Amino acid sequence: MWSVRTIFKTLLAASIVPFMAVPSAMATTVRLQTNVGAIDIALYDAAAPRTVANFLAYVNSGKYVNSFVHRSVPDFVIQGGGFAWNDAAAAPVAITTFAPIANEFNVARSNKRGTIAMAKIGGDPNSATSQWFINLADNASALDGQNGGFTVFGEVSVGSMAVVDAIARLPLVNAGGVLNEFVTENLPRMCERRAILVTYTNCNNKNFG
Repeated sequence: MWSVRTIFKTLLAASIVPFMAVPSAMATTVRLQTNVGAIDIALYDAAAPRTVANFLAYVNSGKYVNSFVHRSVPDFVIQGGGFAWNDAAAAPVAITTFAPIANEFNVARSNKRGTIAMAKIGGDPNSATSQWFINLADNASALDGQNGGFTVFGEVSVGSMAVVDAIARLPLVNAGGVLNEFVTENLPRMCERRAILVTYTNCNNKNFG
């Protein structure tokens, strides 16, 4: 098993750009800036207002600062929003969460490839807090009917799916505990691995062209 200290040895500080107001008539777009590239996500403000507001609350509060992609399952999902690197402790720590939110699953927003949805505790449909996942495949049959359905609250842009797929192809290591499907970036010349850091930017989708 890889040492957590070794895995995170080359982490660079990540920050979240302060919230930028978006006109209510326009869909909010969030950019996840990772080591591999940018992932642009259009949020479903009108269709899943409670879930979008919850996600943006984490972005705007700074709780996602130094967060990383902590789970990757081939042909299924990549997952983040659960852990962040703590410089003082020199270790990953669980993100402090807000209160769980009520489930907003709707069959009209299915867990198809490229959508982002909220993770939650098994057996409790209304337990989503900070963790999200991006569907790598059409997971409707597995996720739409499970645990009340997993709430889809946005969709990755077509161009950004290449970055999502690139992250999904990266090596996995068992860093212990819940980080047993931990995705890392190889740094061959340094004989080390680097976590996939995520920086969240909230801005008008017109800025992305």
